[in-house]
Amino acid sequence: MTMVRSTGAGTQDVPRRRPPMRRLATAAALLGALVVLASACSRSAPAPQPPPQAGPGQLTIWLTGYSWQDNTPPGSSVVGEPVLHKQAGGQGTFADPITVAVPGHQGKMAWEPGTKFYLPSVQRYVMVEDSGAAKAPSGTDTHLDMWIDGQDGTKQATDDCENEFTGRVPAQVNPPDNLPVMAGPIFANQKCNIPPQASNMGTYKDSDDISDGSGDSGGDSGDTGSGHHHDDSSGGN
Repeated sequence: MTMVRSTGAGTQDVPRRRPPMRRLATAAALLGALVVLASACSRSAPAPQPPPQAGPGQLTIWLTGYSWQDNTPPGSSVVGEPVLHKQAGGQGTFADPITVAVPGHQGKMAWEPGTKFYLPSVQRYVMVEDSGAAKAPSGTDTHLDMWIDGQDGTKQATDDCENEFTGRVPAQVNPPDNLPVMAGPIFANQKCNIPPQASNMGTYKDSDDISDGSGDSGGDSGDTGSGHHHDDSSGGN
């Protein structure tokens, strides 16, 4: 395109300069990007993701055991609050947890029947299906009295097994189903089937350890840490 410019000597065609289209397009694109960026920055930041749910409850418990030889009545596997098992039992897996007794009696138990725990010290899942355990000693969250079976063992052998794992140990309430398991009864084939235990898991010492009317006698005056003889004084199991 040209334009005509008049001069003293007449008219003269003068070419008109074309605008720098490429540079204008580039500048427009850059301006658009800046506008988008500014708009994004002006928006509120996205809400943070909720934290993962808390894991299973971590407890410190007083763990003891009872067997065919020291159940009430002796020579039986009767339980007071059957849920999964009509008689005390279990393999220690998530699907088939071992029976445990807790302090208290029917209607006033420390834990509801059917409550599951995982005990890493013996690598077993357990479930509340019995009552009459002694109160938990000071410094623990609860007392679990675990069924060990032991029908094929002597009273001395089952007592020795119970003493081996008795003490202050960790536990998980309402645990996941994928924790390590050493499946099978605690005492079977005339031996105690548990992993190696800590050398000192404490002793049962509490001002009211002799008896609180809820069952277990608390062991040898609270000094040895045994406290494992299950005795439901209500006759419920």
